[in-house]
Amino acid sequence: MLIFHSTVAKGKIETDLDASVLPQGVNWIDAFRPDAREVAYLQRTLNIVVPTLERLSEIETSSRLYRDKDHLFMSMPMIVRAASGQPQTSPLGFVLCKDYMLTIRYKQIKACEDLHYADIVENRRTADGSGAFITLLEAIIDRAADELEKINAELDVLSQSVFGTSAAIEKRGPEQASGDLRRQLTQVGRFGDLTSKISDVLLGMSRLLPFVTSEAADYLGPDQRAKLKSLGRDISSLNEYETRQTDKIQFLLDATLGFTNIEQNNIFRILTIVSVVGIPPTLFAGIYGMNFKNMPELDWPYGYAYGLAVILISALVPFLWFKKRGWW
Repeated sequence: MLIFHSTVAKGKIETDLDASVLPQGVNWIDAFRPDAREVAYLQRTLNIVVPTLERLSEIETSSRLYRDKDHLFMSMPMIVRAASGQPQTSPLGFVLCKDYMLTIRYKQIKACEDLHYADIVENRRTADGSGAFITLLEAIIDRAADELEKINAELDVLSQSVFGTSAAIEKRGPEQASGDLRRQLTQVGRFGDLTSKISDVLLGMSRLLPFVTSEAADYLGPDQRAKLKSLGRDISSLNEYETRQTDKIQFLLDATLGFTNIEQNNIFRILTIVSVVGIPPTLFAGIYGMNFKNMPELDWPYGYAYGLAVILISALVPFLWFKKRGWW
């Protein structure tokens, strides 16, 4: 699907895919899962080779950032939601020249979708391809910042939950507390994965900006240059924020694993105490179970009670000793 935005028409415009020229005043073409006919139209009217999904997915800088005549070809990873609701990354491609910008995507990218419903040509700085490009980058940065703020708020809640685990063990018992630890580990992993993907987006954008500033120097205006510098500062601040957030996630992961180890040690301690307490009774029961003829206790009137008492005392003595030491 091809979506056209023009400086002379408000909102999306229709076009004939058999035409040999672009509609008048087009400054942004959004190609969403373009089919063969749409790719042929773009290559005919723009005189370019439209990058494929495989080309956009490559990670080498030479494949992500290059120039072909008057067109700048760029790509960067973007966060999308899979059908399962889990975040994934999908490439977003840019083809930029003085008059227009072409975006190529194969997944629904929220920043692009939102701009389709906004009037991006009202402001004069979006009247050409560079202006549309900068506007889209602003939307991407805003969404990345919103995601980081959302993750930080959820991390605060998770932090309170993690460090309340000791109280949960006392009130709700080890079994439910163990379930809480599993859920917390799952949340930490989810936040870590999402933060890592946001870092990939910011890294991709940080490589785009100097490339555009250098290669598009001929048609970037002073305001656009200043805006690109401002976006670069925004990305740097978000990178610092993301680094601190990653450290916090790692801290929560270590804390959660530490509580898990404590729970395991408690279980092993209980099993060890039970086994030690059970050794003396087992020894005495084994001795009196041999049934030799010359065992004087067999002829005692209270021999049976005596044997049970010895077994019970041999179990109580180590148990009380462990209790006094605070190990039980």
